[in-house]
Amino acid sequence: MKIGIVSDEISRDFAEAVRIGSELGICRYEVRNLTAGRAPMCGSAPMLDVEQIAGEAGVEITALSPGMFKLTEDAAAFRREMDEVYPRAAEWAHRWKLPGLIVFGFHKPGATEATAPEFPSASPPEQIVAWLAEAGERAARDGLTLMVEPEPICWCDSGRATAALLARAGSPALRINYDPGNVAWLENRDPLDEFAIVAPWIANVHVKDLRPLTRGAGFPEWVPAGEGMIDYAAHFRALRGVGYDGPVSLEPHMDFSAVATRRCKEALERTWA
Repeated sequence: MKIGIVSDEISRDFAEAVRIGSELGICRYEVRNLTAGRAPMCGSAPMLDVEQIAGEAGVEITALSPGMFKLTEDAAAFRREMDEVYPRAAEWAHRWKLPGLIVFGFHKPGATEATAPEFPSASPPEQIVAWLAEAGERAARDGLTLMVEPEPICWCDSGRATAALLARAGSPALRINYDPGNVAWLENRDPLDEFAIVAPWIANVHVKDLRPLTRGAGFPEWVPAGEGMIDYAAHFRALRGVGYDGPVSLEPHMDFSAVATRRCKEALERTWA
């Protein structure tokens, strides 16, 4: 396994992230936030810098996360993202030979990180399905995959809810960015029991862990894999059992230090083994 990391979990300065990550033996990077802003809407110059830094360091870019649909609630916002953000993100995905983009599953109106568990996702509006279907159809025409990341504030908040919405949307270009840490944040439990439901959809994996939410969802305490409520050894066995061999990227959500990154990398290696 070649461990990756979301680059801004080390630093928004991509050169600094790669320098520190390379010293720790990390050779794969997902691009999300840069010093200049969210990729790729931060402009061409910072994106070209990322390309040059990655090439000179001999590291691989495995994913691009432009933040699409995370806070999207209405048709105007959806159209703006499809008309402005998606084309630029798709252009860079093709340039960097990426399989697709990491996106989200549309904001549940009123939900915040602290209150998300109070906003159920069992009955999403039909327009959410229609938007996912439209985005998937466009990605399919472009030869790309949209990997939807479960996020507590979104209609796609758990793996189960995400799989159900993707099935209803019916596009082969829609997959899941598997992130049990986000689902545990929502449900305050290890979501291992939904693995069989999401397994056919998994195209990318994020790894982070957290302790039980004794003070509620607004106060998560993030820790390396295996130190929190998630049995990552079991999740990794399940991933190997279905033949998953795609990217596995750290997303620590800790203090952005080299020490924290090392702890998370070593914990991932232990639990994977």
